[in-house]
Amino acid sequence: MYREPHMRVSDADRETIVARLNQATAEGRLSIEEFSERTRQAYACRTWGELSRVVWDLPAHTGTHPVVYGRTAPPPPPSPNGGAPLVALVLGVLSLPATFCVPVGPFLSIGAIISGVIGLRSPVNRGMAVAGIGLGALGLIFQIVFILFFAFSSDDF
Repeated sequence: MYREPHMRVSDADRETIVARLNQATAEGRLSIEEFSERTRQAYACRTWGELSRVVWDLPAHTGTHPVVYGRTAPPPPPSPNGGAPLVALVLGVLSLPATFCVPVGPFLSIGAIISGVIGLRSPVNRGMAVAGIGLGALGLIFQIVFILFFAFSSDDF
């Protein structure tokens, strides 16, 4: 988990460990006295071997945002194109009932496909983007079939 035990640590490394100790205290894993003692030890450590002994009995990072100075750190900023997968899904779902509304339906389907392709660039919600592309394509196919059906079913033959 840590680097070589003989490698020297930086101030930033010490601060990271102290933030982890702070989080463990907030979770109830450490008492205030243990936190204070381990914090002093962390700031006195020179190598990763010494620093790893400060947190040896604590679980690995839990995946929540770290607690720093008694406050939870803000979540990471949303990625660009973060809303495109949701837009693709909504437009894709709306394109299916809009099959019978020829002036609006194709725009919804094409919008779902374009938003889905843009949404695929985002590392999150790729499933919504793929679903939007699929539903948009399905809506477009239904609209083409609907138009062809009415074009060839006229009484002019």
